[in-house]
Amino acid sequence: MMIKSGSSIMVNGPEIEALQMNELSVVCVDEHAFAKKATDHTISGRNSVTSGLLRSGTQSFISPLSLRYSLQDRYTIRTERGHYSVTPTTFVVLNEGQRGQIVVEPNLAPRAVSIVFEQKYISDIAHSFSGPLVSSFDMDSTGLIVRFPECIQHDTAFEIGPKLRALSTGCMRGDSIESIADKFRAVTECVVLVYSAASRQIESIDSVRPGTRAELYRRIQRAFVYIQDAYNEDLCLEKIARVACMSPHHFHRVFSQVYGITPLRALADRRMQMAHTLLETTDTPVSAICRAVGYHSAPTFSNLFRAKFGVPPSLLQQRSRRVRMQ
Repeated sequence: MMIKSGSSIMVNGPEIEALQMNELSVVCVDEHAFAKKATDHTISGRNSVTSGLLRSGTQSFISPLSLRYSLQDRYTIRTERGHYSVTPTTFVVLNEGQRGQIVVEPNLAPRAVSIVFEQKYISDIAHSFSGPLVSSFDMDSTGLIVRFPECIQHDTAFEIGPKLRALSTGCMRGDSIESIADKFRAVTECVVLVYSAASRQIESIDSVRPGTRAELYRRIQRAFVYIQDAYNEDLCLEKIARVACMSPHHFHRVFSQVYGITPLRALADRRMQMAHTLLETTDTPVSAICRAVGYHSAPTFSNLFRAKFGVPPSLLQQRSRRVRMQ
């Protein structure tokens, strides 16, 4: 259904204010809205997907349990725990009742998407996974997830990005409720996996106080997202550590605890992944791809690529070109 700008609606219990949104659209997904299940993967209870263009300025909100991301441009979510830059490659899950502000800079027109989860629905999805995964969450005596770790995430995590975009596209296109239900479940499963991993990573940090571990993790995640998006820039340990507001030594130690690899290894892995994709899908010269992923020396790039993938970049590109031409 379409809601005019300046109105407010009730979705899944909490009120969603539309005062800052233009072209607001809301899709409520409820298995009781159709007579019988089309597949085994349907929505239980009420959930919703809301999208719209945000106007510049600052607006306060009280959030339902929801995932926030953007289809275009960026905006900032501020809460008492941190400030999160939401872009087409990042997202954050906010817990029910979380107070905060949405901040949109002048001359930007982000198309914000809010995916609201019913607490029981997402908890049931979590319980469908193995015991160790479920035990990583903070749950009450009835098995409902009480709280998700609040931190920025990159859409490469568990390949959630394509699923988020497929759900948004399906809603805007007017796909059937059954199709949207399947896409909604796929996103929810990824959310459970992402934040289960986040919970375990927080526990891996060597700190006595839980609050300190959570804060360190938020900082590490901010730097990790920076590596994922700025891999083609001239980065060094000191520059990445500044994004986390940590000393290089402390940052290196905590990052390695969380991810099991060093920050510079994470940077090299990201560059290699992006180079592999470009070589497989384009005819861009290898020397140009080398520069595009942040390397200045073609021989160094070729040696690193061959060490990781077992073939030189030029040979991979030749093979991929033949496959595409078949």
